[in-house]
Amino acid sequence: MNITIENVSKAYNKKALALNNVSFEIPTGVYGLIGRNGAGKTTLLRIMATIMKSTGGRILFDGKSVDSNLKEYRSLLGYLPQNTKLMPQLNIIEFLEYMCVIKGITDKNEMRIEVERCLAIAGLQGERKKRLANYSGGMLRRAGIAQALIGNPKILIIDEPTTGLDPEERLYFLNLVSQIGREKNVILSTHIIHDVENICPNVCVLEKGNVKYAGSVDSLVGEIKDKVWECVIEPGEETEIKKKAIVTNVTYTYGQPTVRYVSEVSVHDGSVKVEGTLEDAYIASVGGVHR
Repeated sequence: MNITIENVSKAYNKKALALNNVSFEIPTGVYGLIGRNGAGKTTLLRIMATIMKSTGGRILFDGKSVDSNLKEYRSLLGYLPQNTKLMPQLNIIEFLEYMCVIKGITDKNEMRIEVERCLAIAGLQGERKKRLANYSGGMLRRAGIAQALIGNPKILIIDEPTTGLDPEERLYFLNLVSQIGREKNVILSTHIIHDVENICPNVCVLEKGNVKYAGSVDSLVGEIKDKVWECVIEPGEETEIKKKAIVTNVTYTYGQPTVRYVSEVSVHDGSVKVEGTLEDAYIASVGGVHR
């Protein structure tokens, strides 16, 4: 299924424009929506999930307007918001049965089959008796995925899913999302570039409500091919480099800074060319590091 975001804007007041004529295409698979905190990602996802109305523009699914086909679109939709409220007094079976009723699945046998299907996908079969209040952060995110998959939606919207997860749970969750994306449209919003590096062939970069890039990851990284440099400098020299090039990273080892920057030519003695990464390309697309 193709999803088209067409000139979508959101203004909270005359001075606060959260989204500014945002347009891009979302093909089937896992699609990355990346940007700094406050870039407008959550606002856009809430509009896509029909929780919030846009100020202007429209969203199409397979050429059909969401506003004109709202019931059909919502039947295709699963949503995992950033802050998930999962009824802590219930166990996962009770919670998923409740979500079945919300989504119109009331036949007991059909409900049982659907709950077991979603439990299996999320890897929670062994946690069915534990109350959600006792779930770890990673288990809660998996429970959130399970509820979003009730009804087998074709479109899955996931907002900042790995924030606060330990490395093992984060990897498990991303692998799970990647598998789900083989058959569905999955829109994955994050400010953690490593989350999209291996599972999203296409991305949109948002910065202050504007699209800075939309297309394939390979093309985005290709824009900085042979333009990434790295050098060890003295503390404070990064300010001078920022005046001449786009700095994508500054790291300190025992107080000694190393700078990565994007430039056609070297701008500092001792710079060596290095292979550009998605993080370099993303930071370059939004104008370099701010801090």
